[in-house]
Amino acid sequence: MSKRLAAPVLALLLLGLFQLGGLRPGLSNDGLDLLFRLRGPQPPDQRIVLIGIDEPSLRRLGAWPFARRLHAQLLDRLRQAKAVGFDLLFPEPSADDSLFNQALAQGSPVVLAVAHERDGRLARPAPTLDGSRGLGHIETQLAGDGIVRRVNLDSLGDVAPFSLALLQAAAITSPLPVPVGPQIINFHGPEESFLFLSYHEVLSGRYPPAFFRDRLVLVGARAVGLGDSHITAFTRELPTPGVEIQATIVSNLLQQAFIRPLPLVAWLLIGLIGLLAVLVWPDCGERVNLVVNLALAAAIFLLALFLFRQACFVDYPLVLLFLFLAYPIHLLLQLLRAASRILLQARRLDRELDAGLRLVAGTIPAPYLRTAHRANPLTASAIQRHLDRLQTAVHALGLQHHFLEQLLKEELPPLILWEQASGHALFANSAFVRLWQDCTGAGQPLPSHPRFLETIAGSQATENDLPPFRDPGTFEVLGPGGRRFYQVELHPLLAPKTGFHGLLAVLQDITGIKELERVKDEVVAIVSHELRLPLTTILGYGELLSDALSGDHQLYAREICGQSRRLQRMIEDFLDIARLESGRTQVRRFPFPPGRMLEDAIAAVGDRARRKAIAIVLNQPRRTTPLVGDESLLLQALINLLDNAIKFSPAQTTVTVDLEEQPACFLFRIADQGPGIAVEDRARIFDKFQRGRQAATAEGFGLGLHLVRQIVERHQGRIEVLEAVAGAIFQIVLPKRETAAHPEEAESCA
Repeated sequence: MSKRLAAPVLALLLLGLFQLGGLRPGLSNDGLDLLFRLRGPQPPDQRIVLIGIDEPSLRRLGAWPFARRLHAQLLDRLRQAKAVGFDLLFPEPSADDSLFNQALAQGSPVVLAVAHERDGRLARPAPTLDGSRGLGHIETQLAGDGIVRRVNLDSLGDVAPFSLALLQAAAITSPLPVPVGPQIINFHGPEESFLFLSYHEVLSGRYPPAFFRDRLVLVGARAVGLGDSHITAFTRELPTPGVEIQATIVSNLLQQAFIRPLPLVAWLLIGLIGLLAVLVWPDCGERVNLVVNLALAAAIFLLALFLFRQACFVDYPLVLLFLFLAYPIHLLLQLLRAASRILLQARRLDRELDAGLRLVAGTIPAPYLRTAHRANPLTASAIQRHLDRLQTAVHALGLQHHFLEQLLKEELPPLILWEQASGHALFANSAFVRLWQDCTGAGQPLPSHPRFLETIAGSQATENDLPPFRDPGTFEVLGPGGRRFYQVELHPLLAPKTGFHGLLAVLQDITGIKELERVKDEVVAIVSHELRLPLTTILGYGELLSDALSGDHQLYAREICGQSRRLQRMIEDFLDIARLESGRTQVRRFPFPPGRMLEDAIAAVGDRARRKAIAIVLNQPRRTTPLVGDESLLLQALINLLDNAIKFSPAQTTVTVDLEEQPACFLFRIADQGPGIAVEDRARIFDKFQRGRQAATAEGFGLGLHLVRQIVERHQGRIEVLEAVAGAIFQIVLPKRETAAHPEEAESCA
C-alpha cells in the first residue's frame, strides 16, 4: 500500500511547494478568467444607470476636474433617482461648494467616495461638502497580474464600502445577511455591460428627470485618460471603468450573485484522484489510465463550468495540477520498479548460469565469470554491468559445449563419419543413432552424406545442394524429451598413410543457447515495451508541464524532459544494437553517392552545432564513384560520430569532415578539437557500455560507438582512432563492394 500512496503523497508535496512559490493562486485566477469567458455575458440589474465623464463631455465642458456647479446641476436632473453615488473624489474645497452642497442636501440621497492616498491616508470629501447622505470607500483588490477579481466588503474604519453605502442611502435591504470580507466579483460582461449615459447629455436635458425615477445612478470617469479604469476577466479592447466595477458590485449585492468559492469540492476531487492513484492506476495499463485521466479531466472542467453558471467556483486548476503531477510521478515510479524487476531477474540469471557452468567444469576461466557487483539496481552502471554479464554468459555457454566435446569421454556428442568419395556412413555413436531415430523414426538405417544433408536442409526449409565442406547449420528434433536444437559441424578427416578421406559430423546440442537467446529476446522486448511506452508518456506530460509552468518549476520540468530524452536515446541505441546482433536488421546494399550521405548527416546535427557555435567543415571530392551499402545505417553511424564530436568539443570550435576515395574503398574522417582519447582507451571505447576517461562526466551510456562499429563491420569495414595532436580523429574505412566477392579489394583497403 505504501508504494501505491507514493504518487499522490509526492504530488501533494509538490502542490505545497507551488503554493509557497506563489504559482497556485495565479493558476486559479487564470482558471477563473477562463470560466468567465466560457460562460459569456449575463444581463445586469436594470435598476442601475451609469453616467460617465467621457471624451465628448470633456470636449464640451472643459478640462477635468469640472466645476462643482456642474455636479449641482446634474443632481437637479437626477432628483427623482432612488440614490446617487459619485465615484469621484472631492478632497479639496472649491468656490462652488455651496451650490454643490445645497444640491447634495436637497435632491436624491447622495453617497460620496473615499479612497486611500499614496501616503496611506483616507482622502475624504472637503469639509465644505457635508450635505451627502453617506460616504463609501471604493477600494478593490488587484491581483498579482493587475486584474480586478475581488472586492473587500469590510469597512475602512467608520467608512463602509461604496456599494453598501449606496444601498443604505437608497433604503434597500436584503432578507439575506450582507456579505463581508473578500468576495469574488461576478462580472456581467465586458466594458459597458450597464446602461452608460454621457455626462454632458444628461446635463443638457436629453434625458428627463422621470427617466431616472427609482433608479440607482452612479457617476464616474469613463474616459481612459482620467485613469480610473481596470482590467477584468472580460476585458477585450478597452479596460473597464472603475464606476462600472462599482456598479457590478452593487448589482451583485442586489442579486446576491457574488461568486461563492467551493474549496471543499476541490479537495474532494483531489481525494478522488488519490483513490484512482491507489486503486486504479497500478492495476490498469497506461492506455486505459490515459483514457480514464483524460475523461476525468474533462469531467472536472465541465463540472467547474456547470457550477460556475450557478455562481459557484471550484478551483479546478488546482485539481488538474494535482492530476498532471500525480500521474507522471506514478509512471516514473512504475518505470523505476520495472527497471528494478528486470535487473533482479538478470541477477538471478547470473547466479543460475554460474551454478550450471560449475556443474560442468570445476574451473571456469576468469573472462567468462565476472564477479558480481553490489550496486544500486536503478542506476545506469548497474544496467550496464548486468547486460554485459548477460552477453558474456552466451560465450560461457559456448565454452561449456567445447568442454563437453574435448574433455568428456563417456558422453560424447552425437557424431557420424562418412567416406568422402562415396558418401557412405562408416561410423556413428549411440548418441547419433538415438538422435537420428528421433528425427526420422525408429528402424531407419544410418544416412549417407547426401541423405543427411537433404534431411538437415529440409528441416531448415533452405536449399538442398550444400557444398560438401560447408557446415549445414542447425536443425531441430522433436523427441521424447521435447524439442531440441543441434548445431552440425563438418570436419575433414584425413589418413595420409592409408589414403582415407572422410567427413566427420559433430552434432552439438545448442538447445540451451537457443533458450538463452529467447530469454535475451524477452529482455529486449521488456525493455522495448515496459520502458519505452511509459517513458514517452512521462516525456509528454513533462513537456506539458514545461509549457504551463514558469521560473524554477519550468526548469524542474525541463530537467525531467532532458533526462527522459537521455534515457530514451539509451534505449533506442540498445535496441538498435540488439537488432543488429540478432540479425533482425538486415543490411540492404544499394549504390549511392557517399557525399550526399555526409551532407545529410551534417544537416541532421546542424541545430546542435549552432547551439554551441561549432562550425562543421566538409572536405570532399567534386565527384566520386558510388558506394554500395545500406545508406540509412551508415547515415546513422555518421550522425553518432558527429554527435560525439559536437558533444565533446568546446564552444566556438571546428569539426572537420573529410571524404577520401581510394581505388577500392572510401575513407571517412571526422576530427574535433575536444579533449581527445587516451591511447589506452582507443580499443575499448568501441565496446558496449565503455567510455573514455575524458568522457566520464559527459552525458551518455557508451552505446553510440559500439553501434557505429556494428554497422561498419556489417559492411566489411573498420573504424579506428587516429593519432592527433589535439582532439580526436575517427576514421571509417568502407570497401566499395562486398569483400567476400572481391578479396583483392579487401587487401588493398587493409
